[in-house]
Amino acid sequence: MRKWDVFVCHASEDKSTFVEPLADCLRELSVRVWFDKHILRPGDRLSEKIATGLAQCRSGCLVLSQSFIGKPWTRYEMSGLVNRFVEEDMRLIPVWLDVSRAEVAALNPALADLYAISADPSQMEDTAIEILKTIRPQLYENLTLLSQIDTAPSRSSRAPRTDIVESSIRHHDLSEALRVRIQNIWIQLQPDLGTSLADWIEGFQRELRPEREVSIWERIASAHWCALTKFESIGDDARSELLGVLVSLFSGGSESVLDKAQDGKLQEPLVRAAIDAWLHHVPELTITDVEEGGK
Repeated sequence: MRKWDVFVCHASEDKSTFVEPLADCLRELSVRVWFDKHILRPGDRLSEKIATGLAQCRSGCLVLSQSFIGKPWTRYEMSGLVNRFVEEDMRLIPVWLDVSRAEVAALNPALADLYAISADPSQMEDTAIEILKTIRPQLYENLTLLSQIDTAPSRSSRAPRTDIVESSIRHHDLSEALRVRIQNIWIQLQPDLGTSLADWIEGFQRELRPEREVSIWERIASAHWCALTKFESIGDDARSELLGVLVSLFSGGSESVLDKAQDGKLQEPLVRAAIDAWLHHVPELTITDVEEGGK
């Protein structure tokens, strides 16, 4: 399981002036960053922690600078990322900080062949956005949508409901565990679903992959609860509209949601709350440094 979105490999000389602000920008964008200052604790074995971090990251970011080149410790981290890049086709993002292509090629010819981000410390957010677009493209799209919603004019109208064409029953039996999960979703969303529990379960029996659909609806229910907490009070129609927006977002209809909000077909405050909940409906872990086996 990949616990981190990106491992940031850097020289300590660049930490305070560039790398730490970059890591902070990425974290503000909801990117899970392995950055030594945020992870390491007194008494940690550096080589073990770094090896674990390298193994648990989906991608790597190499901040290549004059300080980085020639240092043995950065070469150790870099070799781990390059090995995964070669063997596992992991995404590797070079960030050039006042270095030339020739200097990078002298360090590692393969790195010079990778498309790199030319960093400007005065434009830190631009660098973070470029990294985000590469490693979390869907999150980038979501955040872009949210920023557009924030600047859209406020209009209000109730969104029209659409009819759903039912398919035939594909699964005549669902496991008890799955039915309990379906029931829990129904309990959470029942005021806005307008359907009985029996019909709700039957709907999942019609799905080609019911477990996948249950997982999606669990996320929708979680996001729905998160969005509702943003309102002191909310009417029944608004609750139903909120659920409809979330269903569209989780179904890949973000552009449609934005268009309807700008055309006044959806209430802008509900859309903003829905998108924010869509981005942040998964709770954060409070304990992340437990060793394997719980030791």
